[in-house]
Amino acid sequence: MKNDKSFKYLKTILARTFLLSLALSLSLSLSSCGSTGNVEAAKAAPVEDFTIKHLSNEIPVVFKQNRGSKIVVFRLVFEGGTSALDSSMSGLEDLTLNLALRASDMYSYEDIQHREYEKSFSLSSSSGKDYSTAGFICIQRDLSEVFNIFSSCMLNPLFSEEDYSRRMNEIADEISRKNADPSGTLGLAITKNVFKDHPYGTAGSVTEDSYKNLTLNLVKGLHTSLMNALRIKIVVVGNFSAPLIDDFTEKLEHKFGGIPRKAFSLPRIAKISVNNEAIRIANEQAGETGYVAGMYSCPSRDSDEYIPYAIASMFIDDLLYAQVREQAGAVYSINTGVLGGKEFVGVISAYRVSGREQFKKLILNAISSFDEEAVEKKLDQYKNKYISSIFNSSQTASGVAANVITSMEYYGSEQAYLHRSEAIRAVQPAQVINAYKKYFEPVAKENAALWIIVDREENLSEYDF
Repeated sequence: MKNDKSFKYLKTILARTFLLSLALSLSLSLSSCGSTGNVEAAKAAPVEDFTIKHLSNEIPVVFKQNRGSKIVVFRLVFEGGTSALDSSMSGLEDLTLNLALRASDMYSYEDIQHREYEKSFSLSSSSGKDYSTAGFICIQRDLSEVFNIFSSCMLNPLFSEEDYSRRMNEIADEISRKNADPSGTLGLAITKNVFKDHPYGTAGSVTEDSYKNLTLNLVKGLHTSLMNALRIKIVVVGNFSAPLIDDFTEKLEHKFGGIPRKAFSLPRIAKISVNNEAIRIANEQAGETGYVAGMYSCPSRDSDEYIPYAIASMFIDDLLYAQVREQAGAVYSINTGVLGGKEFVGVISAYRVSGREQFKKLILNAISSFDEEAVEKKLDQYKNKYISSIFNSSQTASGVAANVITSMEYYGSEQAYLHRSEAIRAVQPAQVINAYKKYFEPVAKENAALWIIVDREENLSEYDF
């Protein structure tokens, strides 16, 4: 429910120039996978920003240079994500990856916890709508050891009844907290109502409805499905010489090159449509303020209209902040964004609403006050703001890895994010104005949005929706 996360997943040419210039002033000698890595790295000639390898089973491996860094980020990317599962199985992929990283046939849960603390590395996973990931982040000198732990977990997870029961108990507590939290209630309501009958209706986390359906046998079955070379890509971000890339590719081949290729079809992701209605949900934990989200149609991620739309939303953000929060004092936080993956739905998110009676009117008035003449005057300012957000997302190795993965999954090239700033700079005022008229104006003038309101029972009728 935050501003467009895809904005932060992209990197600009400015960032690339910065990293390249930084590399010229830094030594290329860093610890390697093996004991002689410092010498090898020092002697090796610089390699390209991207190096692409393929394992014998055709799993692609993307090495992204992060010059001057002593950190390595490793990600296994699994195609399909939650969209490949029925909504009754919500959270199964997250549960599977989490349990896989808890323990293997060689490393116990306690052993992994101890080593993570001792070596300052972390194993992690995430479950997304179109793809999921599992990986680690570590200091480069520990790469071999951490990779051995990670690969042992992914290829030969323990999946013990004890670990399964422990995790399910944790999830039960998480569900209770989420149900009690009004923002959690709002998120669940969005999944159920906005993504109803859509592949995105399968939640990434376990829900109250799916909890009783998830068994350890289902976890084991999904793990077998994920261990499919046709579904896997690998991304590695670090400061590697050519010999180190070759050495680590051999390690990857030894561990993951034997994963078989099996038939798998990605789910078809249709465009997301919304109805014009208002849904009110009672939550007594809301206290004196409410939580509201308005969903509306917006362009697809790969549409030519998307960047102009994103810039238009930045104008709308400032209008909502100035008029609804600052002038009217009707809400603590309000902003626009998008939800989804390959396909998006626009969202206006409002947290801690106090001015219930006029709240919708305030929002619509703010949207309607969009000034076309201001676009011409302020467009460069908003372009710079957009580009800065992209640059900031690439300040960490994890951010770089996220940019590479997003580019691969949604734009067909690991380098696509590097050219985002060019597309931003090319946007003309008329494109931003047209995006506003097509996507925001209907919300203000035609009530073309689905609104979900979460508040205490006695407050719900006060909202003017």
